[in-house]
Amino acid sequence: MQTTLMIPLLSLFVVALIIGLMIFLLLVDSGRRGAALRAAGEALGLSYRPYASVSQRIIDAHFHLLDIGQFRHFRHLLEGRLNAGPHVNLFDYSLVVPAGTSTQTLLLVEAPLQGLSAFSINRDHWLSSDTFSESHHHPRQPLRNEQKPLLLRRWQVKAANPQQLWPRLTPEVCDWLLAHPHLHIEWSDGILLVCRPGLLLEAEQLQPAIDQACLFIALLQHTQQ
Repeated sequence: MQTTLMIPLLSLFVVALIIGLMIFLLLVDSGRRGAALRAAGEALGLSYRPYASVSQRIIDAHFHLLDIGQFRHFRHLLEGRLNAGPHVNLFDYSLVVPAGTSTQTLLLVEAPLQGLSAFSINRDHWLSSDTFSESHHHPRQPLRNEQKPLLLRRWQVKAANPQQLWPRLTPEVCDWLLAHPHLHIEWSDGILLVCRPGLLLEAEQLQPAIDQACLFIALLQHTQQ
């Protein structure tokens, strides 16, 4: 009788031990990531918070990625204004996508672009929404093939006003996009959102990522002139 009871108790103990070990390793790894990001952020002049919620400014921008997300809180927020540069937000964000759960680092950079309405650009279709999604209240139309450069014909390019976007898709902008085919890009209300689905940026990758986002903004701003 005692042997019969011991077997399930031992199994439960082993399972609890494994779960506890996994949680411990997760917390240790998260602590290391937080410390590394904090140090990298301080070098860039950005403040760090381990947990945060989406700001009202970002909510009001109605980014498709965030509108269809299931969470309004995230981890490892870095924010602030770069030296003589734009305001920046960086944070790890998770959401449920058709392929499962996806966690990535979102980079949001202040990007004033006159004469443009909200748009999104990505090569691969990885997000989905339904009729209850907030994004349906702020629809974006796909650009027709004749409104897209030949090399972007297979890309997902959408805008609230396609007529405003297609002149901005200059050869220089297309070259930048073709050099970064795995990115998800959105612009709305003066903010550029960039991420690579499923990728968490490491501390040493923050500066190069910000530099590339700023270069893309500069290319789009050049078409205003």
